[in-house]
Amino acid sequence: MKKCPYEEKIDLYLRGKLSETESAQFEEHYFSCPPCFQKTSERNELIEVIQRRGISIFDPASSRRPEPRMSLGEKVAAFLTPRRWVTAAVTAALLLVVALAVVPRFKSHGPDFVFTGDETVRGESLAVLSPRGDVKAVPDSFEWKALNAAAEYQVTLSGLETLWTPTTQETKIALPEDLKNKLKAGSYTWQVKAYSAQGTLLAVSPKVQFKILN
Repeated sequence: MKKCPYEEKIDLYLRGKLSETESAQFEEHYFSCPPCFQKTSERNELIEVIQRRGISIFDPASSRRPEPRMSLGEKVAAFLTPRRWVTAAVTAALLLVVALAVVPRFKSHGPDFVFTGDETVRGESLAVLSPRGDVKAVPDSFEWKALNAAAEYQVTLSGLETLWTPTTQETKIALPEDLKNKLKAGSYTWQVKAYSAQGTLLAVSPKVQFKILN
């Protein structure tokens, strides 16, 4: 099976090493590429496990009762013994193998992808509420349904070009007065993306169109 060219960017994305443009391109890709989405989720979980339990995993003695205090020289000598290095290396290798082989089996299976025209949406994608369709006046706010795992939402409002890209932790956001005064009669589209506390893209709504009549 041919390897996806975006796979090599997964670690760079999770470590925040991609530019804003590259990150946006990667998110658009992996959201519509089930293999990349699966691998990104697995590696993100592995990073979180190591961040939470790294000390206790690599140093089993940290969970025992405190031993008598040792001098700095004694601690350095004890830590640099060949046996300690071998144990740490073996433990690290086992952790990596277990995380890659076991974690995916116990994680909940992600929803399937649904393709609608040129839009790709996850099974539990965000559902926008308003505005949509024909509206008599410039809308006062934008509203959508909550996603339980989301920590933050990003809204994108577009006309002939991108007009507004705010972020919020709520499921409703008011349109600024200065922008309301600029919107004229015509068609516009908007979309919402949900992100986790770690900044990982969780779900995205389809692009919804509304038309201001007056």
